[in-house]
Amino acid sequence: MRLAFLFFLLPLLQAKTIRVATYNVALSQSGEGRLAALLRTGTNASAKRVAEVVQIVQPDVLLLNEFDYDANGTGATRMNDRFLNVSQNGRAAQNYPHRYVAISNTGIHSGFDLDNNGVIDSTPGDQNYGGDAFGFGEFPGKFAMAVFSKYPIDIEAIRTFEEILWKDMPGNLIPPGFYTADEQEVIRISSKSHWDVPIEILGTRFHFLVSHPTPPVFDGPEDRNGRRNHDEIRLWSDYLTPGSAGYLSGGLEEGERFVIAGDQNADPTKGDSVNAAINQLLDHPRVSGEFVPARTGETTASNRFNTATFRLRADYVLPSKEGFLIEDGAVYWPTKSEEGASLVTVSDHRLVYLDLKLVPLIDEVVQDLSVESFDRKLVFRWKAKSEASYRLEKATNLDLDTWIRLDEVEIEINENRATAIFSEPVDRSFFRIVAYYE
Repeated sequence: MRLAFLFFLLPLLQAKTIRVATYNVALSQSGEGRLAALLRTGTNASAKRVAEVVQIVQPDVLLLNEFDYDANGTGATRMNDRFLNVSQNGRAAQNYPHRYVAISNTGIHSGFDLDNNGVIDSTPGDQNYGGDAFGFGEFPGKFAMAVFSKYPIDIEAIRTFEEILWKDMPGNLIPPGFYTADEQEVIRISSKSHWDVPIEILGTRFHFLVSHPTPPVFDGPEDRNGRRNHDEIRLWSDYLTPGSAGYLSGGLEEGERFVIAGDQNADPTKGDSVNAAINQLLDHPRVSGEFVPARTGETTASNRFNTATFRLRADYVLPSKEGFLIEDGAVYWPTKSEEGASLVTVSDHRLVYLDLKLVPLIDEVVQDLSVESFDRKLVFRWKAKSEASYRLEKATNLDLDTWIRLDEVEIEINENRATAIFSEPVDRSFFRIVAYYE
């Protein structure tokens, strides 16, 4: 036998496709607990419009920005049970049994005069109070966010980064001279929070990396919000970059799937963001940033990729290069007389989604491979995954791409151990194991 080389290739076919979306719904209210109260009866007009948009697009995993936080998650539960999972104008109800909410830095008072207006306002309810909070908000939990999923969430594995101090980010863009030394000891990077929410699907998972950086405006010549927006976006870049996430107590290991989602308040070419901040993610070697979702309604060359009425691309769904193939995506933005045009004006942002094909990663579907030769046979054995399907292929010349499916080779799987037996080749041969999700 002359077995020249054995390797693996995971073709992008027959894989499970999921739809992942982000939507800044602008449902934040004027007082703590008010959103949950408004959602109690299932009749709130704005929430019904949001729900109908979601029912039209039908995402499997969804991030809502500007959805106020309450400690019991009552608002998110009511949003699901009384709006999303109730048909709006005959649309198909969408049930999200798995949800996650957590505290947001918005409206959490710092104890300092963070906006440098000469007053430390510790009474919730107005902009002066919001300016002194860790993230702008007139009360705790305003402008927060919530994750809705049709697939299970690994609650125990969630990581949140709301308490990471801005000063602890190496090479940060804290505006020189604006914050006192004492203020720098408390001010946080996240204006809301950054969450790593693992979503379980087909016996594997992807990390839903969600956030909502502060707008790079509403400040002065020190550009504190523009600088913070840059570093909030950078946090995810550091999280994905080996050796750069020490201040986060470690980053996301290579080989893990992820999807970055949220209103990033940054356009790659326009607006007030600092140093084209979003390009820290769009150009990251682990991020698939080449596909740009386009608006579904009538567009022009200049607004085709905008996601908000203020004429910027601000909202993003960015998958990892490994483990996903982008099939499609769009900015849901019907215009004029198109169906749904009256719904989307509930917010100044539009829902953005991607259809992602879940592609097997070699380390999760083929483990402990061994190859033996005896009695003129090749025997392949490996630890398999019950959710995956497999086949064996052979080639005699890699340069000519001569792969042939060996459909006659039966792959037996017993207690997650796979065995494939092939008659010994008489010439130079190459083999690969193909794994896919159906």
